[in-house]
Amino acid sequence: MKKEKLLQFLLKARMKTYAGADGKVQPAFGGSDQLEYREGDLFYRDLYYTGNGIFMGVEVVHYQDKPIWAMSYYGNFKGMTEEEIDKILREALVDNWQDTRIWKKVEWEKDNYKYICEPNFEGSIDELAGIEKLFKRGEEVYRFFYGGGLIGQITQ
Repeated sequence: MKKEKLLQFLLKARMKTYAGADGKVQPAFGGSDQLEYREGDLFYRDLYYTGNGIFMGVEVVHYQDKPIWAMSYYGNFKGMTEEEIDKILREALVDNWQDTRIWKKVEWEKDNYKYICEPNFEGSIDELAGIEKLFKRGEEVYRFFYGGGLIGQITQ
């Protein structure tokens, strides 16, 4: 498995699940939500918990039933409703789905919203960390911290 194939699968899986509002399955753990996408030997799972205006979870990519990449995350959307945050975030993600936003800075604006993804360093699929923010009329209403990287062996 090559890194570029992993990256393209990850971007596609995110589009087919959260950003595309699809892929929901029966969760492995009570009280959680779970999204999944499979393509050949690659399998993506996003498992998360939501409540009290916050959410936290983990994304994992498996290759031939072995975990090879993972990212954990924590977000706070107390400045918006869950429906409002889902709508605007999905739009920002769909408009930027081919950007490697998780390790390169991305800015997006529409109407009264501004989305910013700011990595902590110039990362890659190997290792990444950073923060996403969403502003509504200049006021921060959403914050999302993430970190992860390769946990399995793959080729360049």
